[in-house]
Order: sequence, then C-alpha cells, then structure tokens
Amino acid sequence: MKKNFSLAAAQAAKFLRKSQLAQLIVVIVVAVTATALFVLLSEHVANARQFQTFGDAIWWSIVTMSTVGYGDKVPVTTAGRIVGSITIISGLILISLFTATISSIFVARKIKESQGLQDINFTDHILICGWNTHVEEILRILNRYSTAATTMKIVLANEAQPELMEVVSEAYANLDIKFVRGDYSREPVLNRANIKAARSAIIVPDTTSQSGHLSDDKTLLALLTMKSMNPKIKVFVHVANRENYQHVKRANADDVIVSDQHIGFFLANQILSPGASQVAMELLDYEHGNDIHRVPIPEEFINKTFEEASLHFKRTKNWTLIGLVTEEETVSLGDILSHDMSAVDTFIERKFKEAGINVAERVGMRIEVNPPFDYQIQKKDLAVIIGTIDVDKS
Repeated sequence: MKKNFSLAAAQAAKFLRKSQLAQLIVVIVVAVTATALFVLLSEHVANARQFQTFGDAIWWSIVTMSTVGYGDKVPVTTAGRIVGSITIISGLILISLFTATISSIFVARKIKESQGLQDINFTDHILICGWNTHVEEILRILNRYSTAATTMKIVLANEAQPELMEVVSEAYANLDIKFVRGDYSREPVLNRANIKAARSAIIVPDTTSQSGHLSDDKTLLALLTMKSMNPKIKVFVHVANRENYQHVKRANADDVIVSDQHIGFFLANQILSPGASQVAMELLDYEHGNDIHRVPIPEEFINKTFEEASLHFKRTKNWTLIGLVTEEETVSLGDILSHDMSAVDTFIERKFKEAGINVAERVGMRIEVNPPFDYQIQKKDLAVIIGTIDVDKS
C-alpha cells in the first residue's frame, strides 16, 4: 500500500513538472509575441528604420527578454520604452522560472536514478537480478574484460539499499552500471530495467528480500516473467537448492548453476588425483591469467581438422585448444504451439511425448570436449581454449 502510494505520488509529481514546463513555454511564447506586436505598433512610424517588419520586432523582443541586449534595435517613443521596460522585467521573471523548472527536472531525474526508480534506456545490456556475495565477483570479472572501446552496460535489479549500489557502481570503472530498485520478478520493475532490449540476464538467489535467506521461488518466478516479456533473451540462473534444477530448466533457462555442485568433485580428486583439483581451481580463478575462454576460429581453418587448429593456437597464441562449442538456434514445441492450447495442439504435444521426444527443454549449445584430432571444424564452431587473453587487443 505504501509503495503504491509512493509510486502514484512520484508519477503525479512527474506529470506536474512536465505540465508546468509546457505551460511556462507557452507563456514565454505569448509574452515574446505580445511585446513584439506592441513595440511594432509603437515604433513602426517614428522608428521605421529599426522596426520595419514583425520579424524585427520578434528579434528585439527575444534579445530584450533574454537580457542579452545587443543594442541594434532600441525603442525611441515613450510607449515603446514602456513596452521595453515591461519586457525586461517579465523576461527576468520568466527566464528564471524556466531555468529553475529545467533544473528541478534534471535534479529529480538524478535523485530517481540514484534511488533506482528511473527508467533505463540501455540497449544490448546485461541484467543482473538479485544480490548476494557472488554478484561482486561477477562484476569484478566483467570489469576486467570490459574496455573503453566495448564498455559493458550492466543493470542491477534488486531490493538492496541505494547507498550500497552507488558504492558498487563506483567500484568498477570499466563498467557502465545502472540500478533498478524493486522486486525483479514483477513486470513494472523489469520494464524499468528495459528487459525487452537486454542482451542477456543473470538471476542469483537474493539476500536483499525481507526474509533474508536464499530462496529459489523468486528466481523461478523472475525467470518465467522474463521469458514471457522477452522470449529471445538468454537467461542464466543460479539456484540455491539442487532439487530446483529441473524446475528452472523446464522454465526454459538457458543454463543453470547449482550452489556447491562441484564440492564432491574437488574433494574426491584430492584423494584420487592430487594436484588435479588445484589445476581446475586455478583455471576457474580469473586472477591468474590462464583461464578458460571462448574465441572464434579463423576462417582459414573451417573444414580443416581439430589438430591443425590446435597447432595454430599453440604456436601463435600459446593457447591450448581443449574443445569446441556450437550455438544452435533451435525451436521448441512451445514456440510453435499457441498459448491457449487447442485440441490440435494437445494432440501434437501428446504424439511427441509418445514418440519419446522431449518437448519441454530447449538445447541451445553443442559442446565437444577433447574431440579426436581428425574432427573437421565446422563454420559455426567456436574454440574453447586455456590461455591468457590480452583484453586490449582481443
């Protein structure tokens, strides 16, 4: 109730400011026109050389009202000087009001932006929904690979305090960060974040909600809302509970990360293959330089073998080619069938299920880890390498 009242008050204030500005502009136009007409009637006989046309009078009125006063046109009659005096005084008042109104609009916009209440005009940006200790790590990595030429635009949507988001925004100089405050599972908040123009989104379990504990319920609701508002957006989700993995995957998440899902792997490998776990952890740590990256394969290696591409990367970049990834644009049954399922749609879906075809999940990525040397590189293949990338030159 309180939030709705505050939103209504903000919208009313915004309307009044715009209405006040429009009225002020109309008053200025009327004042310029009226004073120009009166000075022309007063001066066109006695001072015809300076006030020959209505255009001359308009020029004089604008210059006088703005208090510039070039002196190229000066009233000589008593009536003309009275009009001139009124024009100067009214100009001081109107221009001051106009400047104050414009300033108030910009100040209000800045305040709303700092409070996370301003509409975002970013396009092709990354939306990060929710807040926990992992978000700053995400920003730190993105900040490292963002350059002046290709500055990443980030929108943070959560219910954290604006002061915290302001500190975070200033901490990562290579990123252009904006903040939207509110429940990111609701359409109005996502609209403010310009979800329809976003490139991709990340949803993490939120610790800024009133409950204060990690929950996947809001994550799932946010995912469903995002996909309904922008079906083409890629959404990557972090879930706190392993049991929710399938629910989030069926909701059409492009990829799902489960908290602590690799702890067993690392601990077991400490016994089975001492040192292997440390290598894996170093590859996952972006501070050491030798990281895992996805890079394009040069055109000359299309239709050539994996061995030839491997040798090329090793000799020219000192990169180790460990696999290939292909983005496959697939169409799920849900994209074909109508939203209000008819009898025909239901029949088609049932027949697909009877044939053993999974119609619930969409596969958008094909991965080849350590393929054979004679594997033939395809046009859509991208290389997955271990190595150091020069951010400024990549």
